[in-house]
Amino acid sequence: MNPIPPQLYALLLRSLDEQLPPNEAQQLQTALEENEELCAQQQQLLQMRALLAGQQYHFASGFEDRLMETINQLQTKGGREVDFGTALSIAFRRIALSGVAAILVLLFVTYLNHHSLSLNAITGIENLNPEDVELYYTIDL
Repeated sequence: MNPIPPQLYALLLRSLDEQLPPNEAQQLQTALEENEELCAQQQQLLQMRALLAGQQYHFASGFEDRLMETINQLQTKGGREVDFGTALSIAFRRIALSGVAAILVLLFVTYLNHHSLSLNAITGIENLNPEDVELYYTIDL
């Protein structure tokens, strides 16, 4: 017994579903004449194809409704619909969390620069002198 080469088996399967180009049809015909196992495989595939084509499927009443209901349940379970209030609450939490993180980073940088977390250090007026007030009013920013 000769094993069936994969490319010839693929060619045999394609020949059952579509019209092959002349060179591939000739190659398949030659292989079928030379390889009895390939010929037997073709006959078996043709018999299975005829058997499946004649098969009639009968479903119980209400099958379509149950199937569509199951599909709808799976779709709503996977893609939850969220109302506006819930979506707004989720968005607010995310934005607030990132805002708090930014504030903490700024406070950390302030502490590193001024070695203090006093109100003057946070607002940046720690380094101002009363004598410089006149200078700040005369400079046009």
